[in-house]
Amino acid sequence: MSPLQSLMVLHGDSTDPEHRYISRMQQAVRVLYGSASPSEAFESSALNVQTLDVNAFLSHVAGNAEAAGIPGVTFTPGAQPVMVRADEYSLEDVVSHILRNAERYRTGQTPIAITLMLQSPEAVVTISNQGLPIAPELIDKVFEYGVSDQQDAGALGQRGQGLFVAKTYMAKMGGTISARNTDGGVCFELRLQLAGLGY
Repeated sequence: MSPLQSLMVLHGDSTDPEHRYISRMQQAVRVLYGSASPSEAFESSALNVQTLDVNAFLSHVAGNAEAAGIPGVTFTPGAQPVMVRADEYSLEDVVSHILRNAERYRTGQTPIAITLMLQSPEAVVTISNQGLPIAPELIDKVFEYGVSDQQDAGALGQRGQGLFVAKTYMAKMGGTISARNTDGGVCFELRLQLAGLGY
């Protein structure tokens, strides 16, 4: 916590681009601190669900993805705000976990496409990549804690918790997440409750 608190002081201005990422780290430390296990920590965490313009949010995520080491993320924003019920930092964690998976499995530098549609009473976000499909035996298990198709995942620092966290956070925001194989790739679908219409 001490180095993190120092970073918070150095980047305390909310307009500082680094402030957002440090705040997310601080939230993750709070969630995990003193918990019996990571899975119990995520399941017992309380989110700060508010009204969020998911159109602007996805524009920000796509615009900063390359700086986070994930080039080629595309999103075409709509003309009007799309207000949903969500916790901004938790939703960013959800999208980040999916983007990192897409980066890991996509073919070469093919694009990772984010789309946003309205299907009242929900906003539907899809994140699609071209590449290897999810193995049939894993398609129904990818959101379980500790599931990974990489035998050396632990050695690589991957604990099979990213998609588990994504599903847990989506449920706490009143939303859902699902995955499906597509023709030549994979698509993750996020459904969030609309807080107001207008697109």
